[in-house]
Amino acid sequence: MRAARLATLVVSLMFGDVVEALALAGRVVTASGAPVAGAEVTILGRPGSVITDADGRFSWTPDPPAPFEILVVAPGGLFMKPILVERTDAGRELTITVEALVSERLVVSGAAPDIQSTPGAATTSLSQAELQTRMPSNLIQALENVAGVNQVSEGQAAVPAVRGLSAGRTLLLIDGARVTSERRVGPSATYMDPDILEGVQVARGPGSVAYGSDAFGGVIAMTTRRIAPGAPLAGRLSVTAGTGVPEKRIGGELSKGFATGSLLVAGHGRDVDDWEAPSGEIFNSGYNDGGVLVRGTTAIGGGLLAGGYQGDFGRDIERPRNNSSTVRFFYPEETSHRVTAEYDKADAGPFSEIGLNAFYGHYAQITDQDRFATATAARSVDRADISAHDFQVRGYGRRALGAARWEMGVDINGRTGLRALDIFERYTLAGAQTITTNVSIDSARRVDSALYSSIDVAASPWLSVAGGGRVDYVTTVNSNGYFGDRDTQNGAASGYLSLTAGNFGGVSFTAQVARGFRDPVLSDRYFRGPSGRGFITGNPDLDPETSLQFDGGVRYTARRIRAAVYGYHYRIDDLIERFQPDVDNFLFRNRGRAEVKGVEAEAQLDLPGRVTVEGAVQKARGQALNPTTNLDGIAPVTASLQVRHQFPSRRGFVQARVARYADDERPGPTERIVPGYTLLDLGAGVTVSRFFEIRGLLRNVGDEEFYASQDVRAIFAPGRTASVTAVVRF
Repeated sequence: MRAARLATLVVSLMFGDVVEALALAGRVVTASGAPVAGAEVTILGRPGSVITDADGRFSWTPDPPAPFEILVVAPGGLFMKPILVERTDAGRELTITVEALVSERLVVSGAAPDIQSTPGAATTSLSQAELQTRMPSNLIQALENVAGVNQVSEGQAAVPAVRGLSAGRTLLLIDGARVTSERRVGPSATYMDPDILEGVQVARGPGSVAYGSDAFGGVIAMTTRRIAPGAPLAGRLSVTAGTGVPEKRIGGELSKGFATGSLLVAGHGRDVDDWEAPSGEIFNSGYNDGGVLVRGTTAIGGGLLAGGYQGDFGRDIERPRNNSSTVRFFYPEETSHRVTAEYDKADAGPFSEIGLNAFYGHYAQITDQDRFATATAARSVDRADISAHDFQVRGYGRRALGAARWEMGVDINGRTGLRALDIFERYTLAGAQTITTNVSIDSARRVDSALYSSIDVAASPWLSVAGGGRVDYVTTVNSNGYFGDRDTQNGAASGYLSLTAGNFGGVSFTAQVARGFRDPVLSDRYFRGPSGRGFITGNPDLDPETSLQFDGGVRYTARRIRAAVYGYHYRIDDLIERFQPDVDNFLFRNRGRAEVKGVEAEAQLDLPGRVTVEGAVQKARGQALNPTTNLDGIAPVTASLQVRHQFPSRRGFVQARVARYADDERPGPTERIVPGYTLLDLGAGVTVSRFFEIRGLLRNVGDEEFYASQDVRAIFAPGRTASVTAVVRF
């Protein structure tokens, strides 16, 4: 149905059935009055979401004090513009009327419907249209306007870190399923093409209660495209060409909605050559990849079942560094197969909502260090060949308990069958080759089994109290390989307690304390061999990290402005540190205690004349203690401002973004001092007809020269680049 496409909300209060005290009752309908079933409803600044029933109705407990903003994600995953609710009347139903629009571009701070976050988390949602406007080539570029998210490493394989907590401390999800990597800087979803995403959601703050290990800093959830039931047969073809970063991309999809479900088939291919910095071409900075996505939904048993397969195939993903003229680091192959299934149902027995997520994946990656021949030394190649199977089963139930909203769940996830080979190719000066293969990891597995529960209670009309707890049992087993037969068993408890006060004229306050943990990934313990930065030797005796985390936030909501300031102070015990005893050789150890603290501010303004303004500022510090040293991965002071003008009838847009990165004078052990810089990006798009759209983006207009990361081996980032995308719909 057309109303499930890009939309806006018109909210009015209407007489209806008397609702239960301390619960907000509402209904989502189309302009014709037809109910919208299966829509996700979120209240900005509150964690979680609820699903509308067959009659479009929902109930939110505890009742949020007005004023507040409501966000609806329609069936098919399309964000609708949030609306301010300035008052509610007891005993009256809040009716949300959906009206179809041609186009909507939206960034929403204060909501992350697909992430089970805590009240103290700073949350942001990016819509599909926003991603297409920014035209990002990877996940990092998609998130560059989000305060508190920074880049670690460089190139296409750069890793997103929330609040500077990289190396497996920021959790990535694709369609609710974990992304696992044996890379030391953490998972990056290198293979993910943002053009197939429906949206990206970020929760900055501890997520250990809902997600366990790997969620110290926060959670980044990517959702692939969904199609609304009943949508007509449709197709889409997009072509992108770029210069500066010489890029060629083609992608296409076919979709069809049915009476009770939908089907989408999509594919893409990308070929990118070495980029140009102001000082010249950066050798070994290109990549090529391709992928396919099949996703379907169907109504069954009164709920919605969604399932899909995503296959991504990266080839020659190059890792540029300042010594690439002598040693070339790259990934000849990175292959990912992911099968996911999700089921959500409202009004299931004693629960107002239940959900189940299951996932199976196979991942393989080859890393090469190709040392070129010289007049006196022959060529040599050190290779790491890694493969593994991943799985996840996660279920939850929610219900109202008087003035409280209660959730419980089970989460079992892990990696099995991890195998890592060290392959050494040696050549003589005459060209003769010998190959030696060592088994670094013959077979290893890691399984995390957990139970969790959380509750949100309205203590008074202006005060809510929330808390949660989780118990994990993590086991690892390593057979044979370099370290021989080893195993670990670790139990861990996580929890949080938060207070939210408001609303006071649109202002609310949140204070939270949390405890989390992180168990090392398998290669931190058991791998020995080449990596993208040198030679790695694991430590099977590593202890898990634990954290004590304090978060606070102040949010302000009005008709044309949304603003927030967040502060955090995290203490990490038994910090797992990667260190260098000598050049390009890395070991692991438990360092002791570390602290990460910072402040973030963000604001969004809707101005007359279809102008929107978004601003963000962040400042962070991270130190390991006894003795005091700076941590790797902590971003410098950063500020960004984006202004966008939407043309009348939504036929096009123009936008400008300026970002300032201060001098980074606090490098970590494997980093260097990096001078500050300022970037200016310009973008525009025109919808020529309902069948054709063209968009353009000019990045780094001033051709600024700056380092791509803080790493001691980092090279210069791309200079001025331009790209054009043409989209044909039918």
